Amino acid sequence: MPEINLLKQNTSSGSFSDSAPKIFAWVLLLVLICLVGFYVWLYFQSKSIEEQAKTLQQSMANKKKEALEMEERDELLTRQAQLKALTGLVGGHVYWSQLLPEIAEVTLKTASYASLTAGGADGRISLETTVPSLVDLDKFMQVFDLPQFNKNFNDIRIGGFNKAQTKDGSSIKFRVDMKYNPQIIQYEEK
Repeated sequence: MPEINLLKQNTSSGSFSDSAPKIFAWVLLLVLICLVGFYVWLYFQSKSIEEQAKTLQQSMANKKKEALEMEERDELLTRQAQLKALTGLVGGHVYWSQLLPEIAEVTLKTASYASLTAGGADGRISLETTVPSLVDLDKFMQVFDLPQFNKNFNDIRIGGFNKAQTKDGSSIKFRVDMKYNPQIIQYEEK
């Protein structure tokens, strides 16, 4: 008589739980192959880059050797040193001519200057000024309240008033002492 198995089967053939480990193993193998391939590619890329670096270093060494053996090298070094010295001199030179336009921007057209004394580390300037009348003197003093004047000049002192006779009539002479911004007379590269 045929045997009949009445026991319940625990595993079913062809289910996902049977094939899942196989799929996972194949995916893991594929990832591993890709990683190995990537590292092999990186290895060959680094070798290629090292070769390019060696080529560039050799080229730089050749160019340096050519520059050192150049006949005009001493002349070029001498001229370069002279240019550096000239730049230092020009940079350290004081440009008083830049101070005069700044004074002209904030003064009256009727005012004239008999003398200008400037210098020192404190940036002081003294002007002997002449204006035709007291009205012009008042206008001259109002200039000191303008913002464009105050950006370059401060600590203004006016004194030594006297009335003087000129060939055109009388005028008012006085002295103006003030501090100027030292940046005005510095060299500026343009």
